[in-house]
Amino acid sequence: MGVCLRKQNTVKEENTLLCLNEGLSSTIRNVPIRSIYKLGRILGTGHFGVVKEVQVIGSEEKAAIKFILKDLVEDRINSLKQEIEILKRVDHPNIIRFFEAYEDERYIYLAMELCTGGDLLRLMTKNDHIDENKSKIILRQMLLAINHLHNNNIIHRDLKPENFLFESEDDNAALKLVDFGLSSKFRNRRMSMHKAVGTVYYLAPEMIKGAYNFKCDMWSIGVIMFVMLSGKLPFWSKFDCETCHQILNGAPEFIEPIWENISQEAKNLLSHLLCMNPSDRFSASEALDHPWFNSQPKPRIVMNQFTIDALKEYSKISAFKKEAMNILVKYLSLNEIKSMNALFSDLDEENNGSISMKLLLNSLKNAGSSIAARNEIKEIIKSLDLDKNGKINYSEFLAATYYSKHHIQQEELWLTFLHFDADRKGYITRIDIERAFSRSGHALKEQDIKNIMKEFGKEPGAKIGYDEFERLLKM
Repeated sequence: MGVCLRKQNTVKEENTLLCLNEGLSSTIRNVPIRSIYKLGRILGTGHFGVVKEVQVIGSEEKAAIKFILKDLVEDRINSLKQEIEILKRVDHPNIIRFFEAYEDERYIYLAMELCTGGDLLRLMTKNDHIDENKSKIILRQMLLAINHLHNNNIIHRDLKPENFLFESEDDNAALKLVDFGLSSKFRNRRMSMHKAVGTVYYLAPEMIKGAYNFKCDMWSIGVIMFVMLSGKLPFWSKFDCETCHQILNGAPEFIEPIWENISQEAKNLLSHLLCMNPSDRFSASEALDHPWFNSQPKPRIVMNQFTIDALKEYSKISAFKKEAMNILVKYLSLNEIKSMNALFSDLDEENNGSISMKLLLNSLKNAGSSIAARNEIKEIIKSLDLDKNGKINYSEFLAATYYSKHHIQQEELWLTFLHFDADRKGYITRIDIERAFSRSGHALKEQDIKNIMKEFGKEPGAKIGYDEFERLLKM
């Protein structure tokens, strides 16, 4: 495909200078990174630091850590804080799992899931193009991730092949969206933004003009789809200004010989993504409903008894156990979550990364359940729904189904304990619990703390060792 894909001209965004500690103290741990992780090889480099493979000390668990040099981000502390908040908020099988944020005197560290399959750019450069069937699988996962973001009022603004990683080397490995450094929240879908950020080849025309909304992400997806199918960028020049001029001059035509072998449905979808008018451009939800993806009807989902029983059992455990399980599932291996991911994807009929009460009730109805059982599921959802959005999110679903299997592994339990034991004392206190809940966005009241300590059979000022922690989680 040529070196043009490797040239990355990124427009930078400026932000107001704030005190680093004041801006981030509520979201990160002030803990020496080498007391937690053994540092390994460099996985990649960026504008503000490097990404390294690491291993949790005392564990076989590996992760990826983004090292961000403080001296380089003092003028964009708001963006960094927002990146962390977005990483904490997103929760989807096709978005990187975020573990924790740390800082020391020189760096901010963002610890995330380790993906070992390389990025989409590597797959593109290894082939002249990606065949249509494979492209369809890849693009659907991209759109599912973007649909989740947009439904949560988040715009990515830097979608490109390098920001999609395969979780493993397996041929059927899931694709994960990464790098939320230029992402932003928006209040409503009509809200307009004005600063041009991102990588020039993937910029939407309205972003170049200086007034855009979440639909700019859909243009970028269209560019990626074009490259996957044809092996060439639709807009490219050695000079950024010329590239921008090409983008502003309109959508590309399918005139190269390779397009003769591409289906009309694929070209039709592309025309709705690379659409000059954002109002007429497809949303992620509309793209997912396009006939190119729906050549075969989706089977009617029927909730199996195991899942119903798992949700019932999980709904009865305490708030502390639920929080601990939501942390624990972040550390599950790919093999452990593979079947749960497949079930979640089947139940996520609306393609937005959550399971609605309506979907569950319809599924129970299809299974021939009684009205009493359907009323019971309403109460179950209320109990499981930690963030009170009326739906079961991805992590909530994983936690419920994994907990019900009664084979919680020692490795994951230890890593969950370390999440609470931030400074590696060997025990946790009420303050550790309060801080851990706070980092997850859940504020605890005094009575909540008393109830949690009571679960351990402890007074509020007591220490909780690992054995006590393990015993409670396995009860």
